[in-house]
Amino acid sequence: MDLGKGARILAGVVLVLALVAGVWFLRRAPQESPAAAPQITAETRTPAPSSEGIVADNDLRSLRIYEFRKAANSGPDRGREIFYYKCWFCHNEFAGKTSAPDLATVYKREKLLSGRPATDDGIKDEIRNGGEGMAAYKYVLNEADLNDLVAYIRDHCCWDSTSPPPNPRYRGGELD
Repeated sequence: MDLGKGARILAGVVLVLALVAGVWFLRRAPQESPAAAPQITAETRTPAPSSEGIVADNDLRSLRIYEFRKAANSGPDRGREIFYYKCWFCHNEFAGKTSAPDLATVYKREKLLSGRPATDDGIKDEIRNGGEGMAAYKYVLNEADLNDLVAYIRDHCCWDSTSPPPNPRYRGGELD
């Protein structure tokens, strides 16, 4: 059955009107401007922990994961978490001599491979701006992140894959 040219045009117009009506009825209400929306952070939203000490609010848990605050709010323990997610995959004991240098002895050196001094400020600058074979993290890590990361590298470095830190959410017993 051959439809005429007019019938095809009419079918197209009906299809377009149906799509426009669908978009019109399914549209969303306008959002508030971002400046007017309150910022929710781990400090402003603190639900009560359950009887086992576990925070039951999953939104807060995801915020802690996003901000690298599962282990601690600041200091070397938070730096260890940042190190694991941002540094360990290159700076680990399995990488060998061909990959990134070992960070356990970084403060014993006079200079970094880039020529920057092996001090807190030199290491922060290296992390911020990167170097040959290293990514720059100036848009990823803020100053508090860098302070915690450098505190971990200076005092507790480095991650031992054969003995990872305990999982604070694990509630099982010892194996016999």
